[in-house]
Amino acid sequence: MSKDEYLITDAPLKALTVFAMPMILGSFFQQVYNMADSIIVGQYVGSSALAAVGACAALTNVFICVALGAGVGAGVLVSRYFGARDYGKMKTIVSTSLISFLILSILLGVFGFRFSHPMMSLLQTPTDILEEAVLYLRVYFVGFPFLFMYNILSTMFTSIGESKIPLGLLIFSSVLNIIMDLWMVAGLGLGCIWCSPCNSDRTGHFCSIFIPDLFLPDAPI
Repeated sequence: MSKDEYLITDAPLKALTVFAMPMILGSFFQQVYNMADSIIVGQYVGSSALAAVGACAALTNVFICVALGAGVGAGVLVSRYFGARDYGKMKTIVSTSLISFLILSILLGVFGFRFSHPMMSLLQTPTDILEEAVLYLRVYFVGFPFLFMYNILSTMFTSIGESKIPLGLLIFSSVLNIIMDLWMVAGLGLGCIWCSPCNSDRTGHFCSIFIPDLFLPDAPI
């Protein structure tokens, strides 16, 4: 029996608690992630830089929602075949989804990079922070595939009952995010744009380490 079958073998309250608590904690650390950027930029760069980062939030959230929606769609299929113990089809779904969404994330990253200025102008971003916001956004889209793939992989792990791996990666990345932000923004004085690659790259990179766990012969984890 796979260790992830606790969702159907344990008492409902215990199973749901074990499954949900990492997801709840993950939401908390996601907010810590974002708060750290705002605090560091506001303290060490200035109010205009903080405004530039904030101006990009609505647009970046749209692209993140695309990643979340794609992850939910893939997760439904993964959980279906995982529950049926049809690991062959499950692995096919995983590999197809990873390749397809990697291509999609690169295309979205290129699109976002190319049209950062028109999109920010369309949102009527104040002219005094427009150029800084566009620069931040372009660096963000360079790292967007990493962020996109983290959301896909996180949802896949969650869909087979493994919610601890995404939590561990998010905690690690949150701590590393603060350290790198302080070093690159406060220490090296590189400006607010470097909060963007600090955010985008790490979780996707470290989550990729666990991709082989989804392809083990007998069980995904």
